[in-house]
Order: sequence, then structure tokens, then C-alpha cells
Amino acid sequence: MRSLKNILWLTGKELRAIRGDRVMLVLIAYVFTLAVWLVSDAASTEIDHLSVAVIDEDHSQLSARLIDAIQPPLFATPALLGPAEAEAAQRDGREVLVLAIPPDFERDLRAGHDAELMVLVDATAVAQAGNGATFLRQVLAQELARWRAPGADGTALVDVVFRNRFNPNLTSRWFSAVMQLMNNVTILMLILSGASLIREREHGTIEHVLVMPVRPHEIVFSKILASGAVILGASLLSLIVVVQGVMGVPVAGSVALYAAGAAIYVVAVASLGLLMASFTRNMGQFGLLVIPVMVIMILLSGGMTPLESMPEWLQWVLRAISPATHFVIFAQAVLYRGAGLALVWGEMAMMAAMAAVAVAIVLGRFRKILGG
Repeated sequence: MRSLKNILWLTGKELRAIRGDRVMLVLIAYVFTLAVWLVSDAASTEIDHLSVAVIDEDHSQLSARLIDAIQPPLFATPALLGPAEAEAAQRDGREVLVLAIPPDFERDLRAGHDAELMVLVDATAVAQAGNGATFLRQVLAQELARWRAPGADGTALVDVVFRNRFNPNLTSRWFSAVMQLMNNVTILMLILSGASLIREREHGTIEHVLVMPVRPHEIVFSKILASGAVILGASLLSLIVVVQGVMGVPVAGSVALYAAGAAIYVVAVASLGLLMASFTRNMGQFGLLVIPVMVIMILLSGGMTPLESMPEWLQWVLRAISPATHFVIFAQAVLYRGAGLALVWGEMAMMAAMAAVAVAIVLGRFRKILGG
């Protein structure tokens, strides 16, 4: 009971320190509100009025049909340019796609000869260029199929129907909003937990704690509990108010189950932040140490790029040492697909095991610091 009382007292001290750090409070408020919206909504990579130029050297009815098929909202109204003008426009970055229709294109097709359409893509706009070229190829292929066999769309023997589960309209912000929220939990948890120790070293209050009748596990647990409660509470408010309420992103699963998994995750990440802070003397050193760890955890978590696209050996390594990988799998299953405890308990168990190992290492490190 005395140990529990000390933990609660130290947790209150940590919460008062966070409340007094206005810069940190502003950062937490910004990251879980405006930053979530900006990254997921304002900075969208969806195809919307993509600029297209057309070099029409055929001037036939078919070329006119192809040009008319390029319509909003996917594409802007095509600009009819000459070869030199189109090249200059793409060099200047004014046109992402350029469609070149060669002379005698329709005549060659009617004669049964091979004909080619050339699409020049500005690959510096990676996301839009890749998706835009794919959509443009589909539009052209559909229009050519209608021209070859008018009215054949309804007489096909096989009708392939696609239904997009969990995101019917393929809205990118449904994905990016939740992913950005999970990334923010990782970033702020590392920073806030490490800063709680660095702040005491820089202000000289760590010496006051060392002379108090407290044990290492009480200090560690209080810092994890305080920073974890702040970040977990802020993330849940952001999920309910910003993501669901303001942005209108549906959450399919249980928020309570997500909160339970996120609580396990913040313990693991907070322990990692404290461990890195124990090897540094000031925020500058801590920042240099935490940035590469943070970047690797986020980029290789599976939230920004699919885990399956990574080398198999790297997947095994990440599943063995990174709680972020299991947190992304867990959160996507719960929030996107409505998975229950029976489907995600394995990921929660892995996060709990990693959290236990991280806490044990931090406790050993703190005993060494206090002993010194």
C-alpha cells in the first residue's frame, strides 16, 4: 500500500509538471486535432481534377470520343496542345499526364492493324501520376471497347462485380486519419515519456526525487502512468471527436477494445522513451537519439506501407522487436474491420510481452542510475 501511495503521489507530480509545460500541451492539442485533419484530409493523394494534355494528330471521330471521355472529377478538362507545347507544359509542371494520339489512329484500327496510344507521365508526382495513369488507361480502354462493339456492355456472358469492403468509396482519409492518429500516439509517447526524465535533469529536481524514500519501480511506473494517461486520453478524444465527429470517418469496431490495446501499447512505447532518456543528459541529445528510432518505428510499422511488401526477414524482425507493428495490425482490425477480442488477442499478447520486457529493462537501468 505504501508503494502504491508513492506511485500515485509521483504520478500526480508528473501530471502537474505536464500541466505546467505549456509548449507540450499546445503540441499535444495540435497533434491530435489539426495535424490529424491536415495530413488525412487536406493533404489527400486521391485523384481529383488531375491535369491532362492531349496531342491529337488524328483529328478523327474516335480521337474526339477519347478526349470527351476524359472528364471531371477524376481529370480536369483536357488541354489540346501541340507536341512542343505539351513537352514544355510537362517540363514546367503544368501537366501531369500527356496523351498522344498518332495520325491515322482510327483508320489503322478499322483496317485491323496494330495502333498505339502514348501516355507521358510526370513521375515526380509519384502518387497522382501512378494512380492517374491507371485511371486514364481504364477510361481509354472502356471507350475503345464501346467503339469496337457498341452496346456490348449489357450482353456480356460474365459480369464481374467489385465491392469494396470496409471503405466502399475508396476514400483515402478513412485510412489516413486513423493511421495518422496511431503515428501521433507513437511520436508523442516517446517524446513525452523521455521528456519527463530530461525535464527533471535539466531543472535539477531529479536530485530531490533521489533523496526521497522511493524505489526505482515507483519512479518508472509513475512516469509511465502519467504520460500514458495523457496520450491515451488525448488519442481517444481525437478518435471520437475529430476522426468520427468532425471528419465523419466511421469506426467499425469497439472503442473500448481499442482503448485496451492502446493502453498496452503506450506502456511499451513509454518504457522505450524512458530507456533512451536514461542515456542522455538534455533534450538535444534525446532528440538525436529518438528521431531515428521514431522514423523506423513509423515507416516500418505497416501503417504507411504494407507489411507484406517488405522482405520476409524484415517482417520477422519487426514482429519480434517492434510493438508498433502489432499495434497497427491490432488497430486496423478493430477500427476498420470491426474485429473482436477473439481475433486480436494474439496482437495484444505480443504487445503485452514487449511491454513487460521493456519495463524490466528500464527498471534495471533506473536501479543502476539510483545506485550510482
